Amino acid sequence: MCCPPRWRAAKLRPIIGWRCRITELSLSRQRHGSAVTSHARRRDAPRPGSFRKDIEGLRAVAVVLVVLDHLVSWPRAGFVGVDVFFVISGFLITGLLLNESERRGRISIRNFYARRARRILPAALTVLLAVAVAAHLVFRGARVKDTVTDVWWSLGFSANIHFASIGTDYFQANRPPSLVQHFWSLAVEEQFYLVWPVVMLIVLTLIGRRLSTAAGRSVLLAVVGAGTVASYVWALQQTAHFPAAAYFSTPVRAWELGAGALVAVASSRFPGIPQRLGRARGPLSALGVAGIVASSFIVNANSGFPAPGATLPVVAAALVILAGIGSPLQRWTAPLTNLVTTYIGRVSFSLYLWHWPVIIIVGALIPKSATVYYPVILTAVAALTVFSYHVIESPLRTADFTIIVHPRRSEWRRPNGSRRILSPVHPYAALASGALAVAVLILYMLQPPPPVPASTDGGAESPPIAASQAGASVAQPSAPLSQAIALAADATSWPTLVPSLDHLDIDSAFAQWKGCRGARQASLTGCTFGDPANKAKVAVVLGDSFAMAWMPTIRAALVPQHWVVYGLLMEQCPAAFVSVLDGQRRPTFQSDCDSHHAWMISETARLNPRLVILASNFDFGRLASKASGGAAEAEYQAGMEKTISAVKAAGKPRVLTLSPPPGSPPLESCVTAVAQPSSCLGKLSGDWWRLRAIDAAASTATATDYADTRLWFCTTRGVCPSFVGSTPVRWDGAHLTSAYASSLGPEMAGFIANVMK
Repeated sequence: MCCPPRWRAAKLRPIIGWRCRITELSLSRQRHGSAVTSHARRRDAPRPGSFRKDIEGLRAVAVVLVVLDHLVSWPRAGFVGVDVFFVISGFLITGLLLNESERRGRISIRNFYARRARRILPAALTVLLAVAVAAHLVFRGARVKDTVTDVWWSLGFSANIHFASIGTDYFQANRPPSLVQHFWSLAVEEQFYLVWPVVMLIVLTLIGRRLSTAAGRSVLLAVVGAGTVASYVWALQQTAHFPAAAYFSTPVRAWELGAGALVAVASSRFPGIPQRLGRARGPLSALGVAGIVASSFIVNANSGFPAPGATLPVVAAALVILAGIGSPLQRWTAPLTNLVTTYIGRVSFSLYLWHWPVIIIVGALIPKSATVYYPVILTAVAALTVFSYHVIESPLRTADFTIIVHPRRSEWRRPNGSRRILSPVHPYAALASGALAVAVLILYMLQPPPPVPASTDGGAESPPIAASQAGASVAQPSAPLSQAIALAADATSWPTLVPSLDHLDIDSAFAQWKGCRGARQASLTGCTFGDPANKAKVAVVLGDSFAMAWMPTIRAALVPQHWVVYGLLMEQCPAAFVSVLDGQRRPTFQSDCDSHHAWMISETARLNPRLVILASNFDFGRLASKASGGAAEAEYQAGMEKTISAVKAAGKPRVLTLSPPPGSPPLESCVTAVAQPSSCLGKLSGDWWRLRAIDAAASTATATDYADTRLWFCTTRGVCPSFVGSTPVRWDGAHLTSAYASSLGPEMAGFIANVMK
């Protein structure tokens, strides 16, 4: 027996103890050969799930890129920080599961999800609760209802599914940004982790041994590699055909988490990687950081993201993680391991959760041009982040919710019975957060109230308007309408809006004419108004969703005069005979729109109308030809002339082209607890004037009529209120509400009567 009895002198214990261990190790080696050596090497190898300062710094880089992108839109691809987070998460979580398998010979799914709940839920639930309360305090109407809906989806870790459905719906394209939109990435992670631990457990069960064996790690490495490659191939396919949905898709994003998991499994299967890399580890780590930063400037969100666009930041992040395995790289990782970056990385989860709702809420209360805008946001984000991490996230992650009150200190009991003393930094963190919160209030109180514009009516026309009169008839408003628009532009208080903001959503705004969406022969009756038996006075309306928004006006103007009105309309498909891409980039949209153009011409010929009305709004960046500048304008004008000539050839109708309604800020965004009507004023934009000039030129070239309708919405000074009288003008800042469109019926009737003379 090697070990001495307890009565031996204490001074001899260290010496005898070491001799005892050496003797036992020698005997063990003789019995088991090189097994002990192999085990010792594996035990001493760096564990992929162990704490690393460079990964904390990498978190800091990722979250700073995301915050800068959301706050100042610089760098242009700062959103790649989310992709870096995915790689880090895949590496760390897989490493923890591998370590658990090595220690216990199994993986506890229950313990895994308990750890995830402790890690995620305290801070996430706090933010979601705060967002729901803030939405009721700050916003009004449908914005509150939408926020609550978004919060419920986020609570179920399904925000990505919800926002994907919104992103693929054209009529929600102008929906104000959600206060919890950033929760989509958290949903992707949690959905991934519903599957990944189970996959590891299945592999462990199939091989019938610990994952710590070489065979077990090899099998897992093959599974991870195959899954990552499959997800990447799927991402390439989905990004090419359904980019809006692909951005939020968990299967599409799985390869990014898989890249981190691949590094964890490979470094565990081949523990000699640090030695093989040798002195190259430092340069490789620096190269990875440089790749992440470079990707934030060169990646283009409109050209294949997340695949192949996210390849560079994902590979670069994996390179940093791989190079850092082993002994610390003091000199090379100094930018990642200093006190500032490691602290930002430590609080990055709370920072990520809080920054976006603060930006949205402060932006709704304070104009971006105000000097206090950025100071208020930065102080609020810092205060909430520090408080959230030190008082909510960190303590609750390690506690079992049993608190022992002590006169001088507080203690949390861990599940294993050990105690964790709350760090003295907690009260100081709370104090600092309170001080920053006070600073936010002071800065907010010091801001001047938003200026109320001077009289916007009765002056001379601005130079752009005066220079654009040729080739078009300006639809003059009646005196009551002109006066109501002028009063709304100068209003200093909100009227009681009808419909109210609570009902200013898609269903109510489109209730009168949603049957006109994508009219086809089989569904044409849903967009036919008046008595179809009347063949003498037929009017046909051609265009996109803006023409749909005009339909209540046209109906109110013509149907009482015994006209029958047919809407040959398709959302996002303009009246101009040009090939265009879908705003949601649906793969079949271009061919569908081309087919619709051919159908609307043949259908117009069949209906033989007396009047054809064209109405569209157009983004020149949607041309399938990718033309820009003057070439794009020439292509669009040629398309308008082609459509007009085709319908004129079908019979001898009068052709009238309507200008699109000028836009204004969406009421859902600009109406807040402190906003005045002046906050929601719109103006005639350069894009509006550009489209007006081209449409008017096409009408002149084809000897047809053009109606400049801006004075039905704006003052002669080009100021466009968001309401007139008590009626909201636009439900989303662009499309007319049915109520206001219907009120313009008499104005339209008078203009058309003059055209038909």
